[in-house]
Amino acid sequence: MSAEDTLENKRKRRRELRRQQAEPTAAESVEEEVESLDEEDESDDDERGLTATKGRATPGRRTQEVEVTKSEGNFLTRRFRGLAEYWEGVRDEARKVVWPTREETRRLTAIVLTVTIIASIVLGAISLGFSATIAAGLNSPLLVFGGLFGLAVIAFIVYLRSANRRTGGF
Repeated sequence: MSAEDTLENKRKRRRELRRQQAEPTAAESVEEEVESLDEEDESDDDERGLTATKGRATPGRRTQEVEVTKSEGNFLTRRFRGLAEYWEGVRDEARKVVWPTREETRRLTAIVLTVTIIASIVLGAISLGFSATIAAGLNSPLLVFGGLFGLAVIAFIVYLRSANRRTGGF
């Protein structure tokens, strides 16, 4: 028997128990059994990766009432009405924000500061290295050009050898 079959059977039993619950006889035992079935159903949902129910029906887009925008009023009143609706939407969205706790804020701040400091040190060292190379190149351009050319040749040879190994030779 698959998980869907058992889930459907539980739902059928729950419906039957709720119908019986409408009758005044043995209401308490039926209610306890319905609660136990609900708990079993929730555990099955957790195993299948479903989210918890909200306890209310979620309205669909088709069933929601469509707001009729009024084009009444002059230029200024329409603009102010639009601004008021915008700020109302901003306020509604700000109410939905889940702010971090004090501990999370401290931990995340420490992470950001640490990464910023490490990145600035690394970038400063790279900048210092390039500045020293350019200063040395201005003092003796042939030496710096020869060294950079030698590094480029060595890197090209290493690349050719690694590419030759990957293809398995000729």
